[in-house]
Amino acid sequence: MTKNEQFRFFADMIPQLVWFTDPTGFHTYFNQRWIDFTGYTLADSVGPDMWNNLLHPDDRAHAREVWGRSLATGDFYEIEYRFKSSTDDYRWFLGQAQPQFDENGQIQQWYGTCTDIHEQKMTELALRKREQELEQAYADLEVKVTFRNLELEREVQELRKKLESNSKLA
Repeated sequence: MTKNEQFRFFADMIPQLVWFTDPTGFHTYFNQRWIDFTGYTLADSVGPDMWNNLLHPDDRAHAREVWGRSLATGDFYEIEYRFKSSTDDYRWFLGQAQPQFDENGQIQQWYGTCTDIHEQKMTELALRKREQELEQAYADLEVKVTFRNLELEREVQELRKKLESNSKLA
């Protein structure tokens, strides 16, 4: 097995979507998992803009900004975003990429992965929602307790007045 065949076997075996770009961000490679997930062939997947077309519309601007910053600076790329699958549903992924530099410090290529974090993200969102619900329930309870305390305070004042008037009569 050649090194290229070994690499392709490895890239197709791991659970991540694997991708490469040239120094400008032009996609040049995707592994089989990418093709299986998106439904795009390798020929359909290469290029500079196809990537953003698969992102959830709410994630596109931020993804362009973060990727653009990494391309400009050579900094490690990391972002969470939603990708559309071949069945038109969206799943959350952690996208990461590291540039490979030549001996002059110029970027030769970017190596990236997208790791499916959908279940984690859904759990996180559900926990956040539950936390908000509990905070609201606590706030509602606090209001009810405050009103009940005021009612009890009023009742105590009325009882004191009755006791005072009864003790004056006696």
